[in-house]
This record gives sequence, C-alpha cells and structure tokens, in this order.
Amino acid sequence: MKGILPLSLAILFTLQAEASLFDRIRARLSEDIYTSYHGEGLPLYVGKKPQAEKYRSDFMKKNGITQRKDDLGLIQFDGNDFGMTLIKDGNDDQAFLNILGKRNHDQSYEWRNGPQFIKVLRRYTRDYGCIGKITSLSHGWASGGRPGEGSGLSGDRGFNGLYATGGDLPRSLARAGARTLEVSLREEIEEGNIKFCNLCVAQFYSCNISAKFAKTFTEVSGCQAAVATGQNSPQFQSFETEEETRKVYEGAHYWKSAAGIWAERHSPEDRAAGRRKASWYRSTPVKGANGQVLSVIEENLGETYISL
Repeated sequence: MKGILPLSLAILFTLQAEASLFDRIRARLSEDIYTSYHGEGLPLYVGKKPQAEKYRSDFMKKNGITQRKDDLGLIQFDGNDFGMTLIKDGNDDQAFLNILGKRNHDQSYEWRNGPQFIKVLRRYTRDYGCIGKITSLSHGWASGGRPGEGSGLSGDRGFNGLYATGGDLPRSLARAGARTLEVSLREEIEEGNIKFCNLCVAQFYSCNISAKFAKTFTEVSGCQAAVATGQNSPQFQSFETEEETRKVYEGAHYWKSAAGIWAERHSPEDRAAGRRKASWYRSTPVKGANGQVLSVIEENLGETYISL
C-alpha cells in the first residue's frame, strides 16, 4: 500500500505535464492563424458605400427577393429560399438551429474540415449550376488572451479548416486537413468544379474572423462577403416577454459583432464619431467586362448584419 500514493501522484503529475505540453504546443501552432491585432483591414468608420449597397440591391432584384417590415419592426425577406447553408459538424447550438429554421436556403450541408468544405461547394454546383448564396454557421476563434482575429474558419478538429492564404495556415502537422481560398478554392473554380453565380453573397456567422478572409473570398469567388471581426452572437436573446421571444426566432437572421471582453472597448467619443472596432466587415467586388474582380470595396458595417 505504501507505493500506491506515490505512483498515483506520479501518474497525475505526468498527465498534468502532458496536458501542459499539449496546451503550449497548441498555443504555438495557433500563432500563425491570427492577424496581428483586432480589426486589421477593417475600415475605421462605420458606414455603407453606395456601390456595395447597389450590389446587394441588384442581387435581390435578380433573384426576386423582396423585403418588408413585420409587426415587430423587423426586416423580413421573401423569395430568398435558395442557396446553401453550411454548418460545421458538431455546431448544433440553438442559435444556429434558429437560423436554419428561417429556411433561407434550398440545401443545407454539414462539413468537418477544409476538404469537405470544398466538397460540398462542388456538390451544390453539380446539382444547381452555380452558387448564389452561402450562409455559413460555425464557432470561430476565442478572443481572450490574444490580440487578433483568426485568418480563417476552424474545422471540427481545431485547425483543419479553411484559410485565406497559404501564409495564414497553421504550422507543420496542424495543417493536416486544412485548405485555402487562394489555392484550393481558386483551383476548383478554374477547373469548373465550383461555380459562383454572377451576383452572389456569402455570409459567415463565426466569432473573430479576419477581414482578410472575407476580402480573399471576394477576390477568388467574385461574391460579396461578410464576416464578424468580433464576438458574434444573435442580436435578440431575451425571452422575458412574448414579443422578445418572438424576436429571438423571427429575427434569427439579425446577428451582432461586438468587442466583448477585449481592451478595445469603445469610448463614448468613438461611438459618437462613428468609429467602431470588432464590427461586421463586408467586401464587395468591382468587376470588369469579363467578370474578373478588378478591386474590392471594404466596409465597416457596425454591430449588426441582417442576412438574406
């Protein structure tokens, strides 16, 4: 019996040491997936640009989408039940299920990693000809203890997701199962396996996603794209009254991006001047006669994004 306690302690210390080593390795591998600070590439001032608004308006007109205000004062869309919703395997939170309940898609797919993300885009292209709308639902990157956003979408095993460029991939073995927009998605588009419609919109519901990811998506796909560069959560969360409860479900397409726990919280002066960090970022393509992306319009949309 005398040897049992020391042996148990030895096992405990070994497990703690292994966990500590794992945490250090994970932290080191994660360094490359973050931008240098929150809001990198995000315009300082909140505002909507006419060309970007026209792109969204033209997209709605082409696809027969109309909007109206309901009795709660919320903007609702009709005719937007097309495109694809992507939900990361295991991310079955009620907030995501509420978005799925809006039925603003004709197909919904699960994905686990970068290769499968590409695969479901190929499948939708095969079945529908071109991708007109993407609504992506997944947890993003934690915001505590680091200065920047993640440069892509994480997979269900952490790093094995979809990143903007090769330079944004994590290190060494953590790259396994990861893909990039710059190479992987572009190659599939060039080979005709993935096709985006002439007017298309991509909306990514995830915490702390870099503006670079959205901009690169726009450059590669030719679609207008939106990401939350801050902590992403439903706009309506209160169940205290019947009206507030209705807003949770009927306003599930209203989502906010906020500074959360960061030291970057905005002063009253910043808010009054229209300067906001941790906002929704939107990138819109400016195309040439042959449909090539000539430049990208960048916007800081502020706290709220209303998905189509």
